[in-house]
Amino acid sequence: MPIQSSAILLFSRTASAEAATKGFGAGGAGKRITSALIDRTVATLAQTDLAVFRSDESKQVGTTFGERLTNAITAVFDQGVERLMIVGNDCPQLTPSHLRAAAQLLEKGHNVIGPDRRGGTWLIGLQRADFNAMSFAELPWESEFLYAELARSLPARIDVASLGDLNTFEDLSQQWFLLRRQLSELFDLLLISKTAFGLEAEARETTAVFRRLGRAPPVG
Repeated sequence: MPIQSSAILLFSRTASAEAATKGFGAGGAGKRITSALIDRTVATLAQTDLAVFRSDESKQVGTTFGERLTNAITAVFDQGVERLMIVGNDCPQLTPSHLRAAAQLLEKGHNVIGPDRRGGTWLIGLQRADFNAMSFAELPWESEFLYAELARSLPARIDVASLGDLNTFEDLSQQWFLLRRQLSELFDLLLISKTAFGLEAEARETTAVFRRLGRAPPVG
């Protein structure tokens, strides 16, 4: 089957590696959460009908995040792809509609950025002709300056919707209302605060607050 001219790169650690990096919970809780996030992302990407490439730590090459991502992008472009959208696994608000809209902009010759709410990005859409591997690797990855630098350096750039991502237990709590409809199994974990997270008092208080707001799952 020939490679499509437009494709998606899922740049993500495996669930185990992601759980070891992010503070989603002790014991098996963190891995269950990251597995749920990855599974949802994979299902979302599949609904776009675009070719999807995956790159995790078993395939990534490079010392820094920028080097690993740049090498993964280069490997996809080397297979004949002309337009590429790069996403991670930690944006539960991502929908097929977001990706289709970005793909349409790419088809029209634009580069695309999906800003997150920390100064980073949840999506980067690149034209092969505008991709400079050396400059790309040196961007301020994993910082609040990434979006600004990308916006400055990418020609014919258009932004799409600003979405939130999940990096900490606090992020899970703050996005409770949205997530409970998308990743319901996560909230069983949030309620098992002492066993799963080692944050008994804090998690109970978080649950109590959301329940008062009508945003917590039923109990009993």
